[in-house]
Amino acid sequence: MDTKSTQRFWWLFGIYAVVCVGFAVFRSYPLHSDSLVYFTWASRAAQMHTWFPYPQTIYDPWLASLFHVNLGAIFLRIYNAPVTLHLLNAAANLIQLYILYRLTLKFFGQQSAWIAVWMYVLYLNTLGLVVLNLSELTFTACTLLCIWFYLQKPTFTWGLLSGLMAGFTLGCRPLIVALLLVYGLVWLWNWRYKNHNHYAQLTGIGLGVLLFVIPMGMYSKSQTGQFVYSTTTGPINLLMSGFDGATGVYNDSILKNDSVYLSKKTFYEKGDYIQTRAIRWIVSHPTKWLSFWPHKIKTTFVNDDIAVSPLLGNPNWSFERFIKDARLPREQRQFWLQPLGYRVAFLGIHTFHFGYYLVLLGLWGYQLIFYWQRRFMAPLIVWIINGFTILGFLMTYVGSQGNLRYKYPFLVISLILIAPVVTFFKNSIKREKS
Repeated sequence: MDTKSTQRFWWLFGIYAVVCVGFAVFRSYPLHSDSLVYFTWASRAAQMHTWFPYPQTIYDPWLASLFHVNLGAIFLRIYNAPVTLHLLNAAANLIQLYILYRLTLKFFGQQSAWIAVWMYVLYLNTLGLVVLNLSELTFTACTLLCIWFYLQKPTFTWGLLSGLMAGFTLGCRPLIVALLLVYGLVWLWNWRYKNHNHYAQLTGIGLGVLLFVIPMGMYSKSQTGQFVYSTTTGPINLLMSGFDGATGVYNDSILKNDSVYLSKKTFYEKGDYIQTRAIRWIVSHPTKWLSFWPHKIKTTFVNDDIAVSPLLGNPNWSFERFIKDARLPREQRQFWLQPLGYRVAFLGIHTFHFGYYLVLLGLWGYQLIFYWQRRFMAPLIVWIINGFTILGFLMTYVGSQGNLRYKYPFLVISLILIAPVVTFFKNSIKREKS
């Protein structure tokens, strides 16, 4: 390994760590929406010296991100304040950066690894997520660790570690099932065409997942009467494409006037009712349901302000609100009434990020063509990441809604594949000049 290149990485890693911790400690940003819900659950669990879910949560509309909430609850027992979760997010951010570097280095070399690191650091959503309490960083860090352990050696021990990380990720979102399906397809390919029977690795993965699922499910059952190990928001997500007036994005107004739904008391009663209602509508309107897909895709990709605006500390403005404000008559616009410094910072950071995002989006799409043209010599990680991405998005649009946050894990993990494409272009330009 190149010592100078390694030192260069650790210097950048150290500087980025200082920036992450600085934002975690000193950037004040109010919790709202999912961030507030997760913090409330974790904070109460910490105060009661118990785990999530606890008996009172049976009356919540749904449960979500069980592993993420319980991880937060552990550290909130030390200091029960949002800054504790910010520091935990900073740690997850740095784990992502390190594993991203190591995976790119392992399969594509030092030059691509260095490019991947810079691409990650410049993707501002990852830094912004430090000051929120969403599950994106936890989910993505555990997914990267799952892939890292899987790609070490096809043995029981590495499979067990990979499966345990998959279990933790499943405790955040069920989307990790897409990666487990890819692992299954890889096993079938090796068994059918290469006569490699990696039963030990496959067994380890399955056992690792169960090491989380069974204890978590049994604990949930003891507290709520239901065997819950992952989010229960599936029914409400399905409903967003399953009623008259739906658009494929979040809109729970339909439930506010639903007397049957309002009569349900527990999260599982509400979930059963919503799921039955959504499935009945989808089965009766399959064409209409499919027509929501373009809007889901548009909502996912047209905007990328997942956590860029929080970097500036003002919860009243986001890129989406800025666009809406710009469409108003001049005399009704509010953005230009903000302080000059904030306006300059807002426009500067969003201009940079959106331009950079468009470049990443183009490279993300192009790498599919790039590796397909080299499919007979592409390393295994290419098939794993792209398979996970394609199946993951398919699962999302079948069972959920359009949301700009949903692309974050796939885009960040795909930087491992995008960086070598940039390296290829860079070296091609050098050869042409020489």
